[in-house]
Amino acid sequence: MKNKIITFGFVMILSSFLLAVIVLPDREYSSMENRYLNQKPEFTWKEFLNGEYMKAVEDYLSDQVLFKDALVTIKSDAEKMLAKQESNGVYFGENGYYVKDYNPDQDKYKRNLEFIKEFVDKYKDEYNMAFLLAPNVQGIYDELVPENAAIKDGKEDIKTAKEYLKDISFIDPTWDLKQHDNEYLYFRTDHHWTMRGAYYAYAAICRELGLDAMDISDYDSQMVSDEFYGSLYSKAPLSSVKEDSLEVFFNPKGRYQVVFEDGTKMNSLFARSNLYTKDKYTYFLDGNHSFITIRSNSASGKRALVFKDSYSHALLPFLADNYSSMDVVDLRYYRDNLDELINNGKYDQIFFIYNLDFITSDDNFVWLQG
Repeated sequence: MKNKIITFGFVMILSSFLLAVIVLPDREYSSMENRYLNQKPEFTWKEFLNGEYMKAVEDYLSDQVLFKDALVTIKSDAEKMLAKQESNGVYFGENGYYVKDYNPDQDKYKRNLEFIKEFVDKYKDEYNMAFLLAPNVQGIYDELVPENAAIKDGKEDIKTAKEYLKDISFIDPTWDLKQHDNEYLYFRTDHHWTMRGAYYAYAAICRELGLDAMDISDYDSQMVSDEFYGSLYSKAPLSSVKEDSLEVFFNPKGRYQVVFEDGTKMNSLFARSNLYTKDKYTYFLDGNHSFITIRSNSASGKRALVFKDSYSHALLPFLADNYSSMDVVDLRYYRDNLDELINNGKYDQIFFIYNLDFITSDDNFVWLQG
């Protein structure tokens, strides 16, 4: 009798979830996962016969399950209680930090470095070039990594990049960051560094290139949000995790304009409306765009070209005070002619600003070949 009651209860729960999927309107977006959800697929005999339709139905039902966000949190909490170190590609680190798994494909990494080196060899006689490689959080705070976790700190991979790119200014900000490791340099729930962390990398750039840098105490600062749950939290949400804060630094004398690829403009380096979205890191420069131009009231009169990933978004507001104009390219989305851009740009400096995790995994450095 007891087994029948348990079975009946289990069937009723499953039936309730199925009924909810049928009756309730589909959700279009999950703020927890920061992505659009699969919608009900349209039936076609072709996709039914080749199996694509049933796969689409499975993805749809998985995305639209009732209380999915709460269930994912319960699952993560249960895994942590059972002393599981990792879930969905992230580790539960010390002090409330998430640590993204890092065991890169070395062949892909070296291919990407070859693409960059070919570009450097092509232009090094005409342009000053600099490469900044940002370490992952465990490269600064190795004590965060759970004991016996099979995750690398990236130090050897930074050395490899330095060997490939020895013909240009190579900037490893690890030392600068470690000098301030008692400060809030990386988000706990997100894979990015904070703007404070980005400042110390900026200071390393200025030291290497002989640029003037303001002291961090000379900026106006503001905590614009204390409700940020980042990308790593979305992968393995825990009910006990404390949200991150978003600290921002402003040059009180700076004046800026950001021009986006579609011609729209923003008279600020920060998109304030994005503080009300899930991904609050897009407050910096409005997140990912294929191409933007940053103009400032810098008296330098200099122009720079920047190839970047999203780690640069918290750093470029500092660098904007050293260049009157910066063209910023994201190779994931930019498909215009690079040779034409470079030849017409009259640039005084070309930067590469990338995070270690990105450069070892992305597939778009091939576009540097033009």
